[in-house]
Amino acid sequence: MQDLQITLSDGRVLAYTDIGEPGWSTVLFFHGAPMSRLHLAYLEEQFTAKKVRAVSPDRPGYGRSSSFPGRSLTDWPADVAALADALSIDRFMVAGHSSGGPYAVVCTALLPRRVSALAVFGGVTDMGWSDAWVGFSEVEGEAMRQADEAAAIAWCTEKFGADGSRFEAVSDFVFAEPDADLFADERAGPAIGAAAGEAFRQGVIGYAQDTLVQGRPWAFDIGAIVAPARIIHGALDTALPIAHSEHTAQLIPGSMLAVLPGHGHMTTIADLPTIAALGA
Repeated sequence: MQDLQITLSDGRVLAYTDIGEPGWSTVLFFHGAPMSRLHLAYLEEQFTAKKVRAVSPDRPGYGRSSSFPGRSLTDWPADVAALADALSIDRFMVAGHSSGGPYAVVCTALLPRRVSALAVFGGVTDMGWSDAWVGFSEVEGEAMRQADEAAAIAWCTEKFGADGSRFEAVSDFVFAEPDADLFADERAGPAIGAAAGEAFRQGVIGYAQDTLVQGRPWAFDIGAIVAPARIIHGALDTALPIAHSEHTAQLIPGSMLAVLPGHGHMTTIADLPTIAALGA
């Protein structure tokens, strides 16, 4: 796995990891919150075995990617297109996990000539849907309801510490047994822990921006999506209500909802190399 970065036209740095080889089928993967470009490191052998190239960027304010004050969900596709251009990748699949789900959906809607397929793993849906708040994390929900970015950053700083060191102790996310087993795995556990820690390299700003953006209604035409879409949810997921995946599947024309037995919130990502190899 290569750990790299590019400089965007506005001078911002966009950091990313690159697994695989040029010329292989490519998936651009968008991490959850708080998480980082390093999330897929423990799956490198699986991607290589499937001859799938997996490129995973840090969103602004996370890891090594520059902050982007005032960013919105619809700003992300331009960064993704710039990254694909820099890597000479014309067509690619997009995939997102958890809070990264909406970023994959918006790219599919706004980059129709470039995105070949979409996969969302336990993805947060459009929070403009009133039922999306039912059973959702109360802690993250409070961050999402802040009035503006400055308020969100101040709230996250007070709650989690400026460096995010109190996040795990304060968060109310509950992970299912399969996820706990994944965290306990001698290879996957440390890799996921490192990826989560990297999210706070710049402090809580990336997470604060992400939660604020996540709490706003989707401001793009999801009905414009034409690429094949697979919405995936773990049957045992206790971190995000399955209603989120069901709602997203209802919004995207012709999408397929797959509920995976025996999977929690984090473990579904193990299916990404196979899904990406199939192209949908």
